[in-house]
Amino acid sequence: MKRLPIIVLTLALCLLTAGCGAKPNEPDDGDSAKAEIVERMATVTAEEIKYVPSFVADVSLNAEEVASILNEAAEHRSKQPDSGLHHYTMEIYLSGGPDAYSSSDEHFVFFAGLDENHINGIYFNGKGDSSSMSFEDETLYWLIRNSYRTEVQVDKDAYEYHQAILDRRAQRLAAQCASPSRTDILTGYEVVQFYQKEVLTDESGSYTVYCWEPAFLADSTDAVPWVGGMYLDADGRVCAYEQYTYFVAKGESGNFPAYRFLFWDLYNGETEEAGKEHALQRIRQAFEPAVQAHWAEDVLDGISDYHEVSVSTAEPLARVLLSCEYAVRDFKVLGIEASPMSSSLSFFTEELYALDELSPDRPLLLNMTFYGLLPYYGVSYVDDSGETISYSINMSGKDGSVILTEFLPCTQCGTAPNGLIIKNTKAQSTKIGCTFL
Repeated sequence: MKRLPIIVLTLALCLLTAGCGAKPNEPDDGDSAKAEIVERMATVTAEEIKYVPSFVADVSLNAEEVASILNEAAEHRSKQPDSGLHHYTMEIYLSGGPDAYSSSDEHFVFFAGLDENHINGIYFNGKGDSSSMSFEDETLYWLIRNSYRTEVQVDKDAYEYHQAILDRRAQRLAAQCASPSRTDILTGYEVVQFYQKEVLTDESGSYTVYCWEPAFLADSTDAVPWVGGMYLDADGRVCAYEQYTYFVAKGESGNFPAYRFLFWDLYNGETEEAGKEHALQRIRQAFEPAVQAHWAEDVLDGISDYHEVSVSTAEPLARVLLSCEYAVRDFKVLGIEASPMSSSLSFFTEELYALDELSPDRPLLLNMTFYGLLPYYGVSYVDDSGETISYSINMSGKDGSVILTEFLPCTQCGTAPNGLIIKNTKAQSTKIGCTFL
């Protein structure tokens, strides 16, 4: 999704609401005098429209239709006071380019909120002056609002396969959007994007990369903390709240697909090839355990400061040192109960010990017991995306070393807590008559 520059929007809002810079040329009354913005809207032609940046990527507008809509809207001035809450913005440039456009160019900036058909506009004449006016026009309103329409792209089969994980994450994100007075700001969500981007493979494994985005529902947009790139789409849903917009599943022969949520800049790179290499490097790092396990007697010499906990006294007692190269948060030692299913194992966990943070300078000495082949103990921590990653502690049958094996606890389902609404997406309809080419 394209994001409009915050500086541009802030400047425009200041000019609209507070008269920053030159004072707008308002008419003395709506019938006897015309503001410069009205005159320019009434006369603008398709040939004069140089650039209309769309909020949604790869969406262009028909210049002839935009000009016609502006011509008509010029006759529909309004004296309704500005609500001050603008969710939708559209810029229309009449000069500048072709490579760059700036605030010094001749252009319009239109603002709209959820008050249907009401628009506030500013005209910058390219000579340092501006004028503003409010309009009541259905077609112009929906031209602006529809530029924020979310493209729906969901692979139903892939989504259903990973649904429990995805729904659980969306539920947690919704619950985290809270204020001191409200904990129910976001009341539900719709999955608007979940589709395979590509499969990346190297010596470490095969990784299926999905694009992923949930759109959240809110009873009142006033309560939403609009931070970062969050915005309201054309259907009134909160978008860009989820910053980890890539879901990566690693191909496994075990009981479950290991997964990670990765940040939106995963494919950063000057070229497509460089972007893929960057993505693969980040993915490999994400799937590497942040915690290492060793026999204490092999590595404890020289370490004087460490946590220590005993989760078993049964013989033969094993001493395992758990360490990390960088701090991990919400670290836990788990008791594990493996329950055989038809063709796999399910793992139920119990928290035995917890640290707010496990740091490199203070590892954990764990006194435990190995019972046969099935794991009885494990660890978990929270990664950068907020997901809990769990590992069982095992003894290698090859060389007798201590190894960590990732597993998925049986605590993850798609059931929404506290009546949260889960709405899997459906095709959206376009309400008005502007042409998207």
